[in-house]
Amino acid sequence: MTPILPVANGILPRPGGGRITGVFVVEKGDEPLAGAGPGRDVLVCPWVAEDGGLYPVGVAARILHIGAHTAVDGAGRELPVTTVTLEGQGHARWHTLKAAGGFVASPDVEALNLRSMRREYPAISGAGWLPAGGFTEFRDPTDIPVTIYGADIETGKAVNISANLGGLVSQEQAHTIEHGIIRALRTYGLCTPRTLLDSLARETAELKQSVELGLRFALPEILGRTGAGACGNQMTNLAQFYLAREFIDNVAAGKSFGRSLFDARRRTMSQLTGELGITMERDLRVLQGLKKGMSHDDTRLRVETGKRVIGRFAADPWG
Repeated sequence: MTPILPVANGILPRPGGGRITGVFVVEKGDEPLAGAGPGRDVLVCPWVAEDGGLYPVGVAARILHIGAHTAVDGAGRELPVTTVTLEGQGHARWHTLKAAGGFVASPDVEALNLRSMRREYPAISGAGWLPAGGFTEFRDPTDIPVTIYGADIETGKAVNISANLGGLVSQEQAHTIEHGIIRALRTYGLCTPRTLLDSLARETAELKQSVELGLRFALPEILGRTGAGACGNQMTNLAQFYLAREFIDNVAAGKSFGRSLFDARRRTMSQLTGELGITMERDLRVLQGLKKGMSHDDTRLRVETGKRVIGRFAADPWG
């Protein structure tokens, strides 16, 4: 039986010797890894809050150290915590879960070699690094470089993965894919065709919602904000610039804080829709804001195209 260690922050140890240290709050005297100690192998898997479940693929790791400590929360209360230092071994997946001695375990963990699987089922690993953002360049339809950047968990050094998606997808699709990959890596620790399609659907839905609510309630500051972060694009960049400028001008004119912000928001949205040519018709404004304002596309990506997209990226920032 292999103990399963769920993580909710997307941080997984890098396979092949990468090390991380996690802190776990001890509740009611229960140890998060009761019965496990240094030298024991565990499987670290992402806990997907959006699904309320444990993702079946993670990183097999060895426990190097377990320590008991006391921490202080925001209210000044002392809490017993356990620190666990892990060394990543390789990617693996569980097939069934069972309760065993106070923790969740699996009797049938299977080792995975992502590199050998790439031809049939390509994947990008999020283990060992934290994706922070990305950018999409458009030179012509055959030249659309996409870069995802972040930091090595152990060293803090900047790392990235990049691929040219020109000739495969449009500029708007490439920008949406950029967001989808980041979201998949943060959520599942792994970007596969399946997790990419799921992340694209959720990211697009949240971008649309930000446009609809932003336009309906004159809230330029929420445009382009999703669970994966803030989208940098023409519409959101102009929104922040106009909002700050209008607010400062209103305050300088002697208006109250509340009135300055209210007027700045409405003036900003008026400028945005006029400058970008976005209609206020309810059935069209969301799609126009998504495509014309944010350079995103809500067209569902085909599975085969998703495989080709992922296959153009390296399997990780060190490959």
